[in-house]
Amino acid sequence: MLTASHLSLSRQGKLLLQGMNLELKPGEVTVLLGPNGAGKSSLLGLLSGQHSPDSGSVLLDEQPVAGLDPQLRACYLAMYTQQQPLSFSFRVEEVVALGCYPLQLDAVAMTERVKYYLTQFELDQLAQRQYTRLSGGEQQRVQVARVMAQVGDQCRVLLLDEPVSEMDLKYQQLLMQRIRQVAATGVAVCCVLHDLNLAAQLADQVVLLQNGQMLASGAVDEVMTESCLSDLYQVMVRKVDTETGPLFSSR
Repeated sequence: MLTASHLSLSRQGKLLLQGMNLELKPGEVTVLLGPNGAGKSSLLGLLSGQHSPDSGSVLLDEQPVAGLDPQLRACYLAMYTQQQPLSFSFRVEEVVALGCYPLQLDAVAMTERVKYYLTQFELDQLAQRQYTRLSGGEQQRVQVARVMAQVGDQCRVLLLDEPVSEMDLKYQQLLMQRIRQVAATGVAVCCVLHDLNLAAQLADQVVLLQNGQMLASGAVDEVMTESCLSDLYQVMVRKVDTETGPLFSSR
């Protein structure tokens, strides 16, 4: 379990997070929702150990995440970030292979793993293409495949910061399925999304962030109400209950 307690973070005199408490449980998907600037990416940065809080702690199975050996942390925790500054002319298969390095696989096992994740995200036909020449949506699929390739037997936590922002509907649904499959193996997943309908489809737990603070936390039916979402986004949100689950729209 990943446990964050009383996290606070400031940058250049601006308070980004204040008094944040969160538990990511094995086998559960937690979705973070909130407007731009609410603190979602900042929170993931603290959860991953990439950044240190001004106060509070982040523990993975009672061990400080930031204090873990980098190699071990890469095995325990995989993260997809919004910014993927890769300017080298790597082939697609080489980018996906980067996710395998923390697992310390032999050449045969790495090749098989790369092929598997290329297939999983329908990237087979792009394997020899230069990454920098792909469309934004294709690059995002490659980076997601890279992060998923990092999720090995030791992985405890998967963090995803807006992983579907440039994907079309087909690949959004494909990724939602893959995330659920990862969670089913006992990995704790935390995902930042902006699409309310995808969030309702994916989440076991939803956390609403506003101005660096937690507005609400709980199950989809408890938290994703018209009242809470309208307050969160400062726009009227309508919820329609259907046989396949809730649907949301703004008005």
